[in-house]
Amino acid sequence: MTTKHFINDGTTLVQDALHGLALSNPAVRYDEDIKAIINPLHDGDKSVTIISGGGAGHEPSFVGLVGDGLLSAAVSGSIFASPSVHQIQSTIARVGGSAGILLVIMNYTGDVLHFHLAAEKARLAGFDTAVLVVGDDVAVGRRKSGKVGRRGLAGTVLVEKVLGALAKQGNMTLKGLHQAGEDAVNNLATIGAALDHVHIVGKPIAGLSENVDQVEVGMGIHNEPGCYVIKPQPAISELISQMLDKLLDANDADRAYISISKDDNICLMVNNLGGVSNIEFSAIAKIVVQQLELRDYKPVRIFSGGFMTSLDGKGFSITLLKASSQVLQALDAPASAPGWKVMPTLPGNDFQTRNRLPANLDTSKAEISTRLTSQLKVNEKELTASLKRACDGLITAETEIDRLDSAVGDGDCGSTLARTARAILQEIFNNDEYTSKNGDVIGYLETLGLVVENNMDGTSGALFAIFLNALAASLLEIGNKLKEERIVDREEWVEASVDALHAVRQATPARVGDRTIMDALEPFISSLQQGKSIAVALDAARKGRDSTKGMSASLGRAVYVPEAEWFKVPDPGAVGLVCLLEGLLNL
Repeated sequence: MTTKHFINDGTTLVQDALHGLALSNPAVRYDEDIKAIINPLHDGDKSVTIISGGGAGHEPSFVGLVGDGLLSAAVSGSIFASPSVHQIQSTIARVGGSAGILLVIMNYTGDVLHFHLAAEKARLAGFDTAVLVVGDDVAVGRRKSGKVGRRGLAGTVLVEKVLGALAKQGNMTLKGLHQAGEDAVNNLATIGAALDHVHIVGKPIAGLSENVDQVEVGMGIHNEPGCYVIKPQPAISELISQMLDKLLDANDADRAYISISKDDNICLMVNNLGGVSNIEFSAIAKIVVQQLELRDYKPVRIFSGGFMTSLDGKGFSITLLKASSQVLQALDAPASAPGWKVMPTLPGNDFQTRNRLPANLDTSKAEISTRLTSQLKVNEKELTASLKRACDGLITAETEIDRLDSAVGDGDCGSTLARTARAILQEIFNNDEYTSKNGDVIGYLETLGLVVENNMDGTSGALFAIFLNALAASLLEIGNKLKEERIVDREEWVEASVDALHAVRQATPARVGDRTIMDALEPFISSLQQGKSIAVALDAARKGRDSTKGMSASLGRAVYVPEAEWFKVPDPGAVGLVCLLEGLLNL
């Protein structure tokens, strides 16, 4: 592990790097406030906007892939950390248009939740938005990855190149582009190998490898464990042979995600994780091609270089893409981005104007603001009373839920829920904007979603916020069909709740039986959808909550807790949700 850096304070490293990228790339603009790189020539009304992003440290992915024929924009988080919902929203507002927005991300929990929540907010604001989650790793097989699915790796770059070329044609709808992306992902496989973990600038040194004579196959791009370690380090030809076995073995039920025949059009990407010297890396690329040809696989396209790095990772990855004729044409189409081959210089840009967005830019486009109203209304007095009961209940239950969470988590579930409840009460009773909504259900839900987003940390906060925003979007669509104002009825609440649950299910693999809030939420909404009474639905939620006691965890920190602890307490999130529902419904 290399621990020496020229810059040892990571405080402004990402911002400085983005600024440096913009200084050397005359075709993009840098938005310092939201850590985004955008293509100012993109017209979101003429072609679908493609936005990507994720944690920093993988450059040129994704900020180096912004340009004509590739990404419309990319937004960066801190090193190995997802960008915030605010950053993503603002990026959508900067470049999105009436042709629709496609958010293309790698399959990591933070990215999936944040981008899905931003998508829900964008839909509520009137943007036609879809999310494509890319998972191409084969190192961690089906048994271990479970419902989470494959990790996103360098193959994401190939998917984005294809989508960028198709979008540039201007004749493909958002739905068609999303389907093309899914088709590419379903024909994509990647595996990596590394000699050691990487050190993050400004972070403590976790410890050096005790045995330097080894290589880890399948190590993730955030230092995640791989599938196995080889000691001593084998010859490079043997290592590559083992990696190709994982990619090509159709009989490996755990890892055979794609089926490639020798007659298929195979595109090969050999990716430098950041720390392999150019001369060594070129030799590695040659050996990969050689090993494929020994197996009678002849790649029709070969891409070699640092497309997706892991800081200065001493490793590389191999990606195989089974390509249709349309995909080949898209990969061959010209693109102007520094992370994809050579970037041509565009005339008319000087040092001062090319580095970032102009200071006098209209900042009204930096935020998505719905300001939408609906024909559907709620009784403000009844809503306020319901919210107060629910919040008071969560505050009262804070200590007990924290106690439950201490057994199977990090002990702060109750505190997080109570903090959010206090923030909602503050909004209800101390903010004039709340009482100025005149009963408009969309305004109330949008406000509640924002309070939750800003105060409820972690996965639960993102899921609650996605639910509230999707609930608002569904009610807005229902209300737009009405000719006059009226109070939301039961059927409309149920229809919107079903839609909101669907949005949550798109953002998380959690389902009934995984020991999460879904064990209470899904039975509640399912009962309502079946026409059962609110009391019966709430009882179904309580039974779902109680069923989590003794249930094995499939997701979250509880996965790492000894199984004996699962039998002692129910899932704290499910307990909190039922407490919330009991207060809202006064039952």
